[in-house]
Amino acid sequence: MNTRVRHVFVIPRDKKGLNKIFAYFNLFKRLFNERYDLLAHFSVDWRGAILARLLHVDISVSRLTDRRGAFWHKSFDFLAPTLDDERPMAEQDVDLLRSANLYKKSVAPAYELNISSLQKTKVNVWLKKHDIHAKNKLVVIHASSRWKFKEIPVSTWAQIIDELHSKKIDIVISGSHDDLKTNEMIFNLCESKPLLTTGFSLEDTAALYKQANLVLTIDSMSTHFASALKTPVISIFGPTNEKIWGPWKVKNSVISMSSIDDPVFTCRPCGQDGCEGSKISQCLVQLNSRMILSEVYNFLKF
Repeated sequence: MNTRVRHVFVIPRDKKGLNKIFAYFNLFKRLFNERYDLLAHFSVDWRGAILARLLHVDISVSRLTDRRGAFWHKSFDFLAPTLDDERPMAEQDVDLLRSANLYKKSVAPAYELNISSLQKTKVNVWLKKHDIHAKNKLVVIHASSRWKFKEIPVSTWAQIIDELHSKKIDIVISGSHDDLKTNEMIFNLCESKPLLTTGFSLEDTAALYKQANLVLTIDSMSTHFASALKTPVISIFGPTNEKIWGPWKVKNSVISMSSIDDPVFTCRPCGQDGCEGSKISQCLVQLNSRMILSEVYNFLKF
């Protein structure tokens, strides 16, 4: 959904044995058959150094890191500063281009996605079919993550949805096929049933977000998706650092527990997978639904 992206190549993580070797061979063969001017390597994965040495690009750039040695660092023409905990990742990613003298501005650009009119029409028809019209405010909720320690309890979501429905606000819960189990648990707890997306593609979801008055989400890709679509977004953060991973260049609010809300949570953002490795984050479990609702009403001017 970005007109400047020609190809997306995917690392074959799901394959094993010889199948994985053949998949890597075919991936690298395709890369070698292309002609690239720049290799910008955002992570510190060893494969980036191999590609930088073999692809013969004009310019290669990555980051300084304590995790790799001299061979890795000498594989690139330029090196950006190491990652820090205070700046948005959008800025730190653009540091690569700054270090290679390819971007001069002091502020990174906004994300950009493009949705076709056909996609918009398809989603509008789907909304009208389910009796959702422009007369009511539309809030799209994304509640699930592959990392369960980033989620708030399904009971909290049910409380939020029932309260929003009482204000005549339409609710759609979005997510992939893998998110459906969590979404159905929320649905079953709600007295006023929200609408669930099933079988939606990424493009369908983008068109839905574009139609929404607000995206209400946990710390997940949906935060950045809404940012790219310029849809106002409220993101709920737990262990993760919102200074790095919060919304970017869009009307937004970040909700999180802090020492102001409860002196117990001076520990966040801890960057851990739940409290003491439990996969459950108390800073999200203890988050009051009223705190979230208050921010939603503020955004929707209720």
